[in-house]
Amino acid sequence: MEYTGEKSKFWTKDFLLVNTITLLAMTAITTQMGTLPLYVTALGGSKAVAGSIVGILGISALFFRLPIGILLDRYGRRLLLTIGLGILFLDFALLNVLQTLLMLFCLRLIQGIGNSIQATSAATMAADLIPKEQLSVGLGYFSISQAVPGAIGPLLGLAVVEAYGFEALFRVALLLTSVAFGLSFFLSAESRSVAVAGGNNGEKGGNTEALSVLKNRGVTFPSLIMFLICFANSGVIAFIAQFAIEKNITGSGYYFTLMTVVTVLIRFLFPSMINRINQTFLICASILSISAAFGLLAYADDLVHLLSAAVLYGIGFASLLPVMNTLVLQSISDQERGRAIAIFSAALDVAYGGGAMLWGVIASLFGFQVMYLFCGAFGLTALFVYLLFAGKKKQMS
Repeated sequence: MEYTGEKSKFWTKDFLLVNTITLLAMTAITTQMGTLPLYVTALGGSKAVAGSIVGILGISALFFRLPIGILLDRYGRRLLLTIGLGILFLDFALLNVLQTLLMLFCLRLIQGIGNSIQATSAATMAADLIPKEQLSVGLGYFSISQAVPGAIGPLLGLAVVEAYGFEALFRVALLLTSVAFGLSFFLSAESRSVAVAGGNNGEKGGNTEALSVLKNRGVTFPSLIMFLICFANSGVIAFIAQFAIEKNITGSGYYFTLMTVVTVLIRFLFPSMINRINQTFLICASILSISAAFGLLAYADDLVHLLSAAVLYGIGFASLLPVMNTLVLQSISDQERGRAIAIFSAALDVAYGGGAMLWGVIASLFGFQVMYLFCGAFGLTALFVYLLFAGKKKQMS
């Protein structure tokens, strides 16, 4: 993938394909967000079993992110992307025929592996396809294909289950992944070596290089900031429905729909924002908007407050994620992109996978109001981390 650096060149066939593949694959995954616990109950499983089956996706993805990043930098993006999509295709095919709790657990574990391969490969390939001077803008557009499934996937999944049952749900996911898998073969072959650094080294060399990326502050600080934000947001994702029931608020599902709509709109406006607004101001304002959303949730007592929090979070997160992703990619060489994106993505996996466990304990001990205030404190901690990072960066320049 060679690039001339011309500003009009990132809307290529391959960039559109990577966006489409990501949209299809992530929608297939998110159709299970609200429906899988219901499926576990239908198979005779308890809430604890449902929690373990839901959570194993993120845990398996976490353990495979960094090894996948090393493989991406050695063997290329397209091969790994096709393998990841192939694993997802086989996984959803087997979900249609192997209908026991044990097999569901095993297949969710495999699904986490396939999803981590395809997601990391697609994100790295997208970064390769965007000219460096347009990295923030291009990543903003790419992140739309990552955000939209969070809104349409759960709604599609619930609609299919209510109308046709769980078997139809897995068939829909199978159809989506089969189309994505087929599209991956239309991606252009990589014309440059992605394995310049460490391509001929042994496993020990690959591990050493992975550690060197981890020691890079330009990778670890943005990853930590997103970890803190997503860790806080995991409490919203896990408990917003229960919180709404406790407060007698109907229509809590619109929170995610509105948040996604706002996120998409902001990312379409992002090219003009990034050119007109100082980066430090944009990052600080985004984190404060997210923290304010958590604070508003703590005192929400009607749908208007709930939706206002969704707007604040959508505005902040839509601007923050592509900028943090850009800071990571600007701090490493092209040959380290796979590992850097794997580390950045793993931070989000840990945040969403482990966050709900902590927030569940806090909510049970102190209630949802205190829990969401703690979430806001995590957001302000992310602001402190960024100011510390910006200060160190200024001293080094």
